Amino acid sequence: MSNPVSPVTHSGTTFLTDTFQSQAIIQLYREQFGIEVAHFFPTKTFSIYQCSQTGYRFYYPAGMDGDGAFYATLQEKFGDAYYHDWKFENQLAFDHIKKGDKVLDIGCGVGKFLVKAAEKAGEVCGLELNQKAVELCRSKGLNVENEMIADHAAKREGYYDMVCMFQVLEHIYDIKLFLQDSLKVLRKGGKIVIGVPNSEPYFKSYDKYCTLNLPPHHMGLWNKAVFEQLALLFNLKMQEVVYDEKGAIKGEAYLHAKYIGKIKSPAGLHSSADKIKMVLLGLITVPLAIIKKMTTGINGSHIAVLFEKL
Repeated sequence: MSNPVSPVTHSGTTFLTDTFQSQAIIQLYREQFGIEVAHFFPTKTFSIYQCSQTGYRFYYPAGMDGDGAFYATLQEKFGDAYYHDWKFENQLAFDHIKKGDKVLDIGCGVGKFLVKAAEKAGEVCGLELNQKAVELCRSKGLNVENEMIADHAAKREGYYDMVCMFQVLEHIYDIKLFLQDSLKVLRKGGKIVIGVPNSEPYFKSYDKYCTLNLPPHHMGLWNKAVFEQLALLFNLKMQEVVYDEKGAIKGEAYLHAKYIGKIKSPAGLHSSADKIKMVLLGLITVPLAIIKKMTTGINGSHIAVLFEKL
């Protein structure tokens, strides 16, 4: 059996880097969220392959990505915390919006960025597949459609001055098609801002089995080196790369404590016992994180990149 083609290039070679037992991940979702995800896994095992040309790592086989109902369920589990408040990546995009710009937010969630962006932009629009989130956005008077970017691109070629996707690209399998459509709606010279988890090599090196960094939630693993290759492939100019520096030490200490304590529950759903354990482990991991920051440095747990369309 030949290796799959890269979802970024649709060509070239890929190689196997890791394999997972599907049942183990299905059980994690049951235990941690009470969600049944077995129907997203067509095989007993799934793998991570790496694109030789770009370094992009992706879960395989295709077709394990969650649907709208899956994300609606996660929103119910986490409440408003599932769609984060204002973050560094939102600020990066906001700082580059010019007065009167037309801005598209792909995967806009409950519209928190769109509300703020409207203070500067001339027009804001959002795309979102979670119907509950769409209805909430519309109740705020926002122009948000339950629509795929491919369908939107067919109607809005070269229309926008800025396209944003915050915590979206890691959920997509076919990166090439998705980015082609996302860039199709952007005018020449326009800006595209992408924010994703920074996986080095998994979720900040510590948590290979971070449930929400696995299918059906995430389809790929991102870092700066891959984005540098995207610029070459899609005729983009990389203008700025920003890490979540504000949360770098905290994030490093938190993930390290989870790793040491073998705590599997995700953030926001820890038991009281796990919270106490992590506080105690923090007495070790926080000083270690500070030392690491001062010596080798720490790239934050999330990364955002600003490109210009050439």
